[in-house]
Amino acid sequence: MDLQNVLKALPDDRPVTSIYVVEDPTKCPQGFQVVSRTFDQDTDADLWKDRMFVKRITRYICFSKDENSSDEVVESIAVVGEREFPPEFTLLLYTIDTQQKATKKENLCYKLMKKELVHKLVTDIIVLSKLKKPPSGFTLAGELNSLLICYKCRPVSPTKIPGGIGPQPYGLSCNSHCWRGNNEQSLVRGQQTFYRSTSGYVAALDGIPFTVNPKYADISHLLQCTIPHIILKTEDQLLMQYNYSFHVEHQSQQSFSSKFT
Repeated sequence: MDLQNVLKALPDDRPVTSIYVVEDPTKCPQGFQVVSRTFDQDTDADLWKDRMFVKRITRYICFSKDENSSDEVVESIAVVGEREFPPEFTLLLYTIDTQQKATKKENLCYKLMKKELVHKLVTDIIVLSKLKKPPSGFTLAGELNSLLICYKCRPVSPTKIPGGIGPQPYGLSCNSHCWRGNNEQSLVRGQQTFYRSTSGYVAALDGIPFTVNPKYADISHLLQCTIPHIILKTEDQLLMQYNYSFHVEHQSQQSFSSKFT
């Protein structure tokens, strides 16, 4: 076995960097690989799967692992409703080769994140035609036209950001992926529709200063507080000090009851 065949036999753990839907599997963009067969049955992985028309309509997933084209990688994949627009995801609305509607009722989408911030990344995508749960090592993205879309992830240690600042949690970083704001603009690339701020990527909490209220900055007055002296007491002492017989209440109750007997 030559070196090329050995390399092909090894698992490809490189991250997925972009995903498309194509109508013709032979017309995938350069560098993309198409998911043309189902993982469990080795049958046609057509997402449209409609035989009612004379002219057959087909849709296939294809993805790229070109790390040199972008500083972002795919962190997760999901299948959402036709009217759902998750702000952190890129929606696959149209085929990249013919600009036709990509799927029927649900939409396939994926989340991109900066390489230095990601904690996990997608390395493979499969389609299931018979199995009702993902195989070991895969995560279910959702069901699309009776087919299960699954993806494989591998964990990754985020790269330390230059300047001594460690990786920040997703959603709290000013470099986090896009969130729809007042200064957003819609960008369309092929079948991709997503939102990006005109001033760069923004998160929900961007612009909110994480500082202590100035009135709490000076804590010197706290040192002047006098801590009261607490005297410990036993249970008997507490019962004696706070004992209440309820004598008046009992008399009132008996007086009230006697009026109706």
